[in-house]
Amino acid sequence: MKILRCCLLALMTMMLAGLAPVLAQESGGQAPAQEQAPPADVEQASQALIKVLNDPESRAALIDLLQKSTGDGQPADGDRQVPGNEAAIPVQGISQPLQQENFALRIGEYTRVLVDDAGYLLEQAMRSLNGLVLVARGDIPVKWDRVEDIAIQVGIVLLAAYLGFFASQLIAKALYPRMSLYARYGGGLTRSFILVLTSVVDAVTVGVGWAVGNAAALASFGGINAGVTLQESLALNAFFILGMANVSLRFIFAPGRPELRLLPFTDESSLYWYGRLRLFMYWMVFGLFLAVPIANVAVSFVLGNALRFLVVLLGMIYLLVLVHQNRHRVNEGARDYAEHLQSALAKRALVLVGQLWHLAAYGYIAAVFIIWVTRPFDATTIILRATGLSILTIMAGMAISLVVTKAIKGGIRLPDDLNRTLPALQSRLNAFVPRLLKFIRFAVFLVTVLLLLEIWGLLTVAEWLVSEAGVQLLSSYGSAFLVLLVAFMIWLAVMSWVDLRLQSRSGYIVTARERTLFQLFRNASTVVIVVMALLLSLSEVGVDIGPLIAGAGVVGLAISFGAQTLVKDIITGAFIQVENAINEGDVVTVAGITGTVEGITVRSVRMRDIDGTTHIIPFSSVDMVSNFMRGFSYHVALIGVAYDTNITHAKDAMLEAFRRLKETDFGPKIIGDFEMHGVTNFGASSIDIRGRIKTVPGDQWGVGRAYNEFVKQVFDERNIEIPFPQVTYHAATPPFVEDGNKPKQRKKVDVSSTQLEDDAPAEDGEN
Repeated sequence: MKILRCCLLALMTMMLAGLAPVLAQESGGQAPAQEQAPPADVEQASQALIKVLNDPESRAALIDLLQKSTGDGQPADGDRQVPGNEAAIPVQGISQPLQQENFALRIGEYTRVLVDDAGYLLEQAMRSLNGLVLVARGDIPVKWDRVEDIAIQVGIVLLAAYLGFFASQLIAKALYPRMSLYARYGGGLTRSFILVLTSVVDAVTVGVGWAVGNAAALASFGGINAGVTLQESLALNAFFILGMANVSLRFIFAPGRPELRLLPFTDESSLYWYGRLRLFMYWMVFGLFLAVPIANVAVSFVLGNALRFLVVLLGMIYLLVLVHQNRHRVNEGARDYAEHLQSALAKRALVLVGQLWHLAAYGYIAAVFIIWVTRPFDATTIILRATGLSILTIMAGMAISLVVTKAIKGGIRLPDDLNRTLPALQSRLNAFVPRLLKFIRFAVFLVTVLLLLEIWGLLTVAEWLVSEAGVQLLSSYGSAFLVLLVAFMIWLAVMSWVDLRLQSRSGYIVTARERTLFQLFRNASTVVIVVMALLLSLSEVGVDIGPLIAGAGVVGLAISFGAQTLVKDIITGAFIQVENAINEGDVVTVAGITGTVEGITVRSVRMRDIDGTTHIIPFSSVDMVSNFMRGFSYHVALIGVAYDTNITHAKDAMLEAFRRLKETDFGPKIIGDFEMHGVTNFGASSIDIRGRIKTVPGDQWGVGRAYNEFVKQVFDERNIEIPFPQVTYHAATPPFVEDGNKPKQRKKVDVSSTQLEDDAPAEDGEN
């Protein structure tokens, strides 16, 4: 299509050049008639222009020259003048109508070019078929004796070539069963190797047939001294090309050998496509590489051109019918195969390919036909080159995509030693690397599409890449991607270093303070790396980050005024961490709440109390921190005994309970001996004796509970009474008692036996 547009543009230029003298006469007034070019000169110029248009390089140079001359000679909008006005007043206020007019002209020009292209194709087709008309009318004589000699020569060498090919195929088929056995019980790599090996064997059989055909050509029609004739060489070349094409088809479809088949074809579909495409290959190869050259030699180039057009036309019609008949069949097969895929993206992509494959096939067939019609002499080279490069590009893209997809599905697997040293490294890699691989897979798809467009001449990607805009775009976005990649590597290194520091090992125990500080450092470094990477990457792609930084400063200032509590939280939390007041796992009392610290951020602490309730306390509300986990702890034992108890015996019993406690599993958690403080209080019903046990931080509560059990056990053994609340009643003498004063009596009454429950009935039975 580009060639057609160039030709049409050159024709328009020639027409404008022919009209230039007329326009000059109208504008200049008088011009002598002798200045017009004679008819002979016009014809000479037309022939020269035709030669220029037939040469692609000359045609491109002419177009560039015309574009430059048009751009230089076009006046600016401000210089336009109204014709007929002697003052040459500039036209103002018509820029928008002119733009609309130019847009309409461009649309009209584009549609006109499309119609002209279609007319040119039709003209070329009729011109190609004109040779058949000339041969039928007898204007071009046919040398039938020459045709007969060529047919005999071609038939003999082809017969010999096929005999050698089939004989070598019989020998090669003896190797195929053993190869198929290895492929059936081997893995994917083994099957691929066997398939390549069988293809090499098939290619060797084709070479053997080609060699036998050449030997037959040398042995006949003049012997070795005469050599191989042109017709025999054409026939053997067609045989070799067809044989290698069939080898390629057998490599793709593997008919009759399902154990070697790489693509998801059934036996029926593989035989179907192999048979249909092999028939097309026979028609095209023998038609273009044998029939057309022989027609050129035996009859005329006009007949050869007509045969070439008919062979290509019928072949394209055959392919169009084949694609049209199987469009639904291929779509259903793609859907069935997509159901077995695990990746949702791969399923959607395969279903989309099944729905649109026939459109791509139609476009490929139309492109090939247009090339054959417009450039018949070098069409074979262009099509083979473009098709071969397209196949290689698609295969390379598919191979890279399959490798990347396998890496995405399998994930990153690190060695066991590294996993033991850095247990979180593999999970971090698997969280980011698959996303990066998905981006790379999309980039591979995009590059494949662009290369295909470049191969078929629809886009000039290579020229754009070396242009100033392409180099700038690639350098800027490449630098931004490199910045993000380096930032990710730095973040990964920082996280791995933090994990390594937080890992306890022989001779090194990570304290709670270190764990808290390193976790805060991890969060802060993540924020810094992300912000810096984003700013630098935006700067590389051309975004001015100065306003962003200034805006961030203004926003920070506004936040500092509007969120003073948040700032206070952060500052207080920083000082608390620096002073090592709170760490994760500590039991603390903060803001009147006692519990275990589960997490610390830059602005709050998360605690869980003994009831299991979680409390999130901002640091701004913390005025005092009571930490039970610093250095060591104490269990203070305050034991009450009755007033009639021997204090010495009670102290000895408390020491005995401590000795029994140290013999249990709590012994390693106790630091030093029992500290006896003695009697500390005379209570309402007991004498309080206090002692203290020094323990490892955090174990004071467990040690205290166990010590209380032993104290109860020893007191029971030694009959030491542990008092409980009781009341003493004094009975006074009634005034009506005639006897004298009676002695006072005291009676101990259990409080629990004299006090009634609130809901107990009265003694007299009244409610």
